[in-house]
Amino acid sequence: MDNRIFSTTLQKLRKEKKVTQEQLASCLGVSAQAVSKWENGSYPEGDLLPALADYFGVSIDVLYGRGKEEVPFNQQVFNEVYDCCVNEFQKTGKSNAHYEFAKLIKDILWAIEIGSWVNNRNFYEPPYCRIEDPKMASAVFDDVIYTYMGHREDNDFFLFLNSPEDKNVFEDLLRDTDRVTDLFKILSDKDNVRIITYLYSLTPDEYAGIDTIAREVGIDKAKVKKALDEMSGKIGDIAHCHSPFQFVKVVNSAEDSRVYGIRSTYGGLFMGLMMLAKEYANPPVTFQMHICAREKSWIDRKKCF
Repeated sequence: MDNRIFSTTLQKLRKEKKVTQEQLASCLGVSAQAVSKWENGSYPEGDLLPALADYFGVSIDVLYGRGKEEVPFNQQVFNEVYDCCVNEFQKTGKSNAHYEFAKLIKDILWAIEIGSWVNNRNFYEPPYCRIEDPKMASAVFDDVIYTYMGHREDNDFFLFLNSPEDKNVFEDLLRDTDRVTDLFKILSDKDNVRIITYLYSLTPDEYAGIDTIAREVGIDKAKVKKALDEMSGKIGDIAHCHSPFQFVKVVNSAEDSRVYGIRSTYGGLFMGLMMLAKEYANPPVTFQMHICAREKSWIDRKKCF
């Protein structure tokens, strides 16, 4: 057998997995020099072959060029997503503008959505709806899963819920609602929403004082301070720095004061919350696809009342 096949295959698999010779050697309990020799014409001991094949998720035949390489589905998805992300960065030089990446993710989510339709055996592109078009969505749900996908430009999102058989996901969600109702009380005030909107207009390294916020949003300073105190105290766990809203103390010649900002990590959650609320309050006119196979009620009364 041409030992170059084994060497070339091993090197190819290692580079695809993005590990160094040293990392591979460490996992197998051999020296980096041994791996280097394998990639340059020699062979490992026979008892290392199963471990080598398992590490790369292939058969031993594949290592010797005798079999077809089987790539797990999740690895295929990872490869596509990773390659798209890297290629877009190489083209644009930007790590904060993943437009092609976003389209790929949406295509994958849409494939998940229509793939659950057993009467449909063909992939087709998702509908494109402009803001002036009637609102359209898709929904697929049964006793375990729930997916919902918006299709108009102003409601472009995907929601997936999973309710395992041995879990009371929805019942637990609606049982302990103290913090949630506090949040809804805050959001029920339009002025509070304006204040939060202004906070989310700040970049991650920007903060604003009460005077600035009051002036920018056109709301009385006292009300701004009260709202910020409520948000800081009732949303998240301020003692452990888990609040979406944050503040820092600024020391000046007159007095100690606070300036406020947001944790960018939670920004998507807030936008998602508002998107879902908007969708629930203003349902779509029609569904591109609507598959209902749910037999249970959404909530088990005996577990809640």
